[in-house]
Amino acid sequence: MSNVKLSKAKIAIIVVAAVIFALLAAGGIYCVATDQSPANAISAATAHQDKLVGKWQSQKSPGLSAYVFYDDGTYDSYLSTVNFSGEYTVKGNKITLTNPNTSGEVVYKYKVKGKVLTLTLIEDGKESDSNTYDSVDELKMKTLADLIGDSVKDSNTTTTKAE
Repeated sequence: MSNVKLSKAKIAIIVVAAVIFALLAAGGIYCVATDQSPANAISAATAHQDKLVGKWQSQKSPGLSAYVFYDDGTYDSYLSTVNFSGEYTVKGNKITLTNPNTSGEVVYKYKVKGKVLTLTLIEDGKESDSNTYDSVDELKMKTLADLIGDSVKDSNTTTTKAE
């Protein structure tokens, strides 16, 4: 076998081509492993980075339920003023919330449209309850006493209107 000397330019071209090939192969392997098309993989990454990250307050129960998703893959969940923290992963249109203390997982189908996040709980492979959340700059959580007070006020207003 004879020694072939390559110029620095040819070596650079071979290295660049090898890097491009490796990146394409890794992307293809990722798409096969996660069972999604390359377009969905790019869309999921964009949704994770640009759309999902932020503060979300419940439309149905403002002050009672909220989420904060951080760009490092962690989240905070609020029920009134009680906070739960964990990690999340996004695959396609599904988000998995994991509590590292208990290893418990909750899976949602999610959609971000404008400034509204919809989370649909997935249990045993079936979709169930859906909740919507508004994107907010600041969470306005209420204490349990505030929520009970609001409920009493609503009850009194309904009773007064009915009379």
